[in-house]
Amino acid sequence: MKGNYKAKTIISKILVSAFVWFLGIIMVVPFVWMLSTSFKGMNDVFNFPIEWIPKKFTLNGYHALFKGDVPFFQYFLNSIKVSVIALIGTFFSCTMAGYAYAKVKFAGRDKIFMMKLMTTMLPGMVTMLPTYIIYSKLGLLNSHASLWLGYFFGGTFGVFLMRQAFLSIPDSLVESAKVDGANNFRIYWSVALPNVKGSVATLMFMYFLWSWNDYEKPLLYLWDKKLFTLPLAVKAFSDDQMQNYPAIMAANVVMLLPIMTAFVCCQNFFVESLVTSGVKG
Repeated sequence: MKGNYKAKTIISKILVSAFVWFLGIIMVVPFVWMLSTSFKGMNDVFNFPIEWIPKKFTLNGYHALFKGDVPFFQYFLNSIKVSVIALIGTFFSCTMAGYAYAKVKFAGRDKIFMMKLMTTMLPGMVTMLPTYIIYSKLGLLNSHASLWLGYFFGGTFGVFLMRQAFLSIPDSLVESAKVDGANNFRIYWSVALPNVKGSVATLMFMYFLWSWNDYEKPLLYLWDKKLFTLPLAVKAFSDDQMQNYPAIMAANVVMLLPIMTAFVCCQNFFVESLVTSGVKG
């Protein structure tokens, strides 16, 4: 009886693993095709059967990307600028707010936090027009500030993520630091933050992903082409090189590389945070 149960368990694990691998391969295939196409000539893109490894390896797609009429490198730098500023603000605002909501006792703390969570129920379309009017009154339209400002002062998801992470730290650890004479900022910086590195890495990766791939805000707030970020740049480049599929794929590869690099660097922390966040709260 035990032998049959053990055999069924092993078979079920094998089937589940095979299914997961199958789904993983399906999801990777478009990326592999994109990468392969970026190194092909224009006449080799639609060869059948598909040449996963180009027979004629060429960098013409990347040459057209950086030597064409579209200043792609400038757009790349614009995206880096916006993402870096957004991440700096996200780090301090979300971690400090999360720590305050989790470990600092003040009047109306939980009610204020619940009100903040309620803002997640508002669709983006509802706040789009009021935000545009506010930015217009502040003179922020057609500037990079309109892109990173929303991230800089802490998004609700980031605050919630960090609050849940700080709640996992024992109160006794915080109290012992207070007994030693540490103030709230000292405890936050030297005691709490080192214990939630996984959640911080997840926070930074998620907000980097959102700010880097943001298409809606640049489309809405920017009209000077010199200020365009990569999502708009890829669209403009695709329009400019309508039939040059290797160049279009090269543009997508360049845009995706920072995301892949960030994910590889943070994946262990990312998994750890998904497992531990939300345990307490």
